[in-house]
Amino acid sequence: MAITFEQFFSAIVEQESGGNYKAIGPQTSYGHAYGKYQVLGSNIPGWTKSYYGKSLTPQQFLNNPKAQDAVARGVLQSYFNKYGPRGAAAAWYGGPGSAHLDQSTRPQRGGPSIKGYVDDVMQNAAKYPTGGGTSNFSTGSTVTPTLSSAELAEQYGFVSGLLNSNPELKDLFKQAVSGTWSADKFQAKLRNTKWWKTHSKDEREYLILTKSDPATAKQQMNQARVKAAQLAKQVGLTGKQLSGANMASYAYLIVAKGYDDAQIRNLMGQKLVLTSSTHTGQAGEAWDELAGYAYSMGVKVADSWMSSRVKNIVSGVGTQQDVKNELMKLAKAQFPQWTAQIDGGQTVQDIAAPYMQSMSQILELPSGSVNLFDPTIKKALNYTNPGSLQKEAKPLWQFENELRADPRWTKTKNAQDNLFQVGHQVLADFGFKY
Repeated sequence: MAITFEQFFSAIVEQESGGNYKAIGPQTSYGHAYGKYQVLGSNIPGWTKSYYGKSLTPQQFLNNPKAQDAVARGVLQSYFNKYGPRGAAAAWYGGPGSAHLDQSTRPQRGGPSIKGYVDDVMQNAAKYPTGGGTSNFSTGSTVTPTLSSAELAEQYGFVSGLLNSNPELKDLFKQAVSGTWSADKFQAKLRNTKWWKTHSKDEREYLILTKSDPATAKQQMNQARVKAAQLAKQVGLTGKQLSGANMASYAYLIVAKGYDDAQIRNLMGQKLVLTSSTHTGQAGEAWDELAGYAYSMGVKVADSWMSSRVKNIVSGVGTQQDVKNELMKLAKAQFPQWTAQIDGGQTVQDIAAPYMQSMSQILELPSGSVNLFDPTIKKALNYTNPGSLQKEAKPLWQFENELRADPRWTKTKNAQDNLFQVGHQVLADFGFKY
């Protein structure tokens, strides 16, 4: 009579540990074997990842019966389907490469030959009902287990909470249980679902974690919220941009989709709302530096122009030097005769400094009130030589003489002192003393 998988599975339990989830095998050249099914420690991280949904250490595995059952059922079912019962027993004992050696009588270090192990498993399997069962090995009686939904889900390397939360996954799970699918078949079908195709690997793992270990998932989410808040402060988000919903979405992208700092900063940069009076963080620093540079180049730009450039900088798709290059281009278009000086590293403010200093002194104006945007300064910087009709630097002496013809000069103390001096000289010329 053919051996069913459940008979085979029960026999493996009897052969390996007699049903002891806490069993630890002796030290071998391959390390210790752990648990009810005596799984080698080196296989535990990968197998638990595949069949339980998260990678465990040997000690965690030893303390988790559900993980042990899920791994054993998943691996043994795949062996059973591929090699048949004898080949599956040989593969479990000596590895997949031994599946064809079920007749080998060569002694194995620390245990029977592969044939001896397989024969024992087959002999024990025949004792169990076709539905399998756990044996009372002292009496030979059997009890057929009733597996819970959670245990069945774990056999397929999943968690029931997530399977039941999604109609598509729930339906697939029902099909797998009713059809007694192998874990490999279930995973193959799962990869064709819309849920699988629309969720990244990181997101799938996080969603599984929320159902299998909600405390850890919550801790990871809280850590992601803190990180998102720190990035938001650095970037310069304010007001509604810091709403709970926005911050929760950033945290989810960090913890579930694996977004790094650069990706989050890019998204935050796109959400920025900036004006000349409302900007903080990195965005504010970039705005202030660029606004200062624009001022020094005699260029005026709209808040919308500056906002778009700063958002690109914060988002990582542009640099401050990119924006400065734009401002230099605007300055050269406005003051073409100074192109060589600007290309040489001078700002328009550097070039205009002698004119601004003379204007401040002659018209007795506060130094801070004279700037590049004053029409008198702009006119001086855009001087056209009447003889050659070429744009060039206005001679400073000519600029100063023109300032003394400015109506504002007559109101200065210098003008009044000069008028008194002229009047005294005229009186002196007529022989009057004063």
